[in-house]
Formats: sequence, structure tokens, C-alpha cells
Amino acid sequence: MNGVDPNDGPKLEVERALKTARIVCGAVVAAVLIYGGVAWWLARSGSVAPVDPGTANLLKQIFVAVMLIGVLGWMVIWGRARSPMPSTDARPEVELREGPRGVVSRLITAYAFLEAVGLVGATVHLLTGSVGVLVAGVAIVVLGAALSYPREEWFQRFLQRRPV
Repeated sequence: MNGVDPNDGPKLEVERALKTARIVCGAVVAAVLIYGGVAWWLARSGSVAPVDPGTANLLKQIFVAVMLIGVLGWMVIWGRARSPMPSTDARPEVELREGPRGVVSRLITAYAFLEAVGLVGATVHLLTGSVGVLVAGVAIVVLGAALSYPREEWFQRFLQRRPV
């Protein structure tokens, strides 16, 4: 034939999915760092007038709510991306049908939860001047992305199982 190994199809799909997930992870971190840097610079330069103390307190409370929801959502969805869900253990054909793209989709969703925390934190900093909120938002994104940086073993299960 043409020298193409039939087993290369799943291997190539796994490699592409892993690469895509890693690019998305890096892009989320880069976007939050850039936006956070711009927000810090604008707040520090005085280009944006701070809001009144009552509004500042409300914005900080909103940030805490977004932070809790974002971290919890990230943890749940990241957990589902790392290992098969109980429903797919019982019916592996469900996970095999989604393939590595299903893992990438779940990781992108998890990163969106993290990104929301960073962007809201930077915006609250921009409006209130609170450096603590900015640091907390950016730190959550960086630490979360470091913990959930896509690993090969999350995708290797698609090379080990074959559809029946």
C-alpha cells in the first residue's frame, strides 16, 4: 500500500487534540496576563476614576462570587476531562465516540471558568484600584492552568481502547 499505518489515525488525532488543548491553555493565561497588565497600568496611571466605596464593596463581593463559581466549575469539569466519567465507564462506547475531542472540549470549558475569574478580577481592579483582587484573579488563573495543563495520559486511553 502507501506505507500508512492504520493505527496512526487515532495516534494522530490524540497528538492534535493534545496540541490544541495546550495552545488553548497558554492562550487563556496570556490573555488574562495581558488584560491584567493593561488594567493595572490604566488604574495606576489614573486614566480611570475609581468608583465610590459602596460600589467598590459590591464589585469585590461580585468578584468573590465569580471566583467561587469559577474555581468550583473548573474543578468539576477538569476532573471530567482527566478521567472517564462513571457513565462512560459503564458504556465506554460513549467516550470512544467523543474521542480526544471530547477531552479538549471539556478542558476548554474548564479554562473558560478560570478565565472568567481573571477577567472579572482585572476589571474590578480597574474600577476599584484593589490590587489584591487583581493578584487573586491572576493567581487563580495561573495556578489553575498549571495544575490542569494538558497531559498525555489524559488522551492515551483513546489509543488503548478500540471500538468493538
